[in-house]
Amino acid sequence: MALRDSGVVAELVAWLREDAHRHELTPGLSTAELDRAERVSGLTMPPLWRAVLSRVCPVSRGDARGRGFPDWRHGDEAALRGRVDDPVDGLLYDVEHNGFWWHAWGPAPAAMEDRLSAARRRLAEVPRLTPLWGHRYVGPDDASPVFSIVQADLYVPALSLADLPAGRGQEAVPAERWPIGSVPFWSELHAYAQLGHLPELPFGRLADGGL
Repeated sequence: MALRDSGVVAELVAWLREDAHRHELTPGLSTAELDRAERVSGLTMPPLWRAVLSRVCPVSRGDARGRGFPDWRHGDEAALRGRVDDPVDGLLYDVEHNGFWWHAWGPAPAAMEDRLSAARRRLAEVPRLTPLWGHRYVGPDDASPVFSIVQADLYVPALSLADLPAGRGQEAVPAERWPIGSVPFWSELHAYAQLGHLPELPFGRLADGGL
């Protein structure tokens, strides 16, 4: 979606204003501030979200745990990088404590130290997601679904950023047989999270040995 689609940008800004009792809407970020936010957090924001943040920058009130909107303007570098790293850190926690292993990584090493090292190396290759608020994340382009991610538990509350105002980013869209969206790794992990308990389905064994 191009930045020239100002109607969608306006809809998202209006949607943020409707929920302004939950967060403060500060002035939009300059190009330099957006570039700095991407640089220090090591990610590429989708163009549509950059356009929204150039109009208004939501900051959550009383967010002591850092689970609201990131403070892209004043947030320190470590905090911003932590928000970006949370999805991968959650998966590493599941590798260590909950027996999670992704079939595409090959056989799981026997020693936990080696297993974590291998998982960390492979997860360094997946797209870095932009934190929106809470556990909501989006991939680097405007076609990405909005993901809600807690460790290996994923659902999609909106098919894209443009769909957020309609669903308000709360309820999961109906699970599909194939991945929703085409964000490498994360779309397949979403399919596993939704269908992994049904081994007869195509994605039922993605995380424990393959199709």
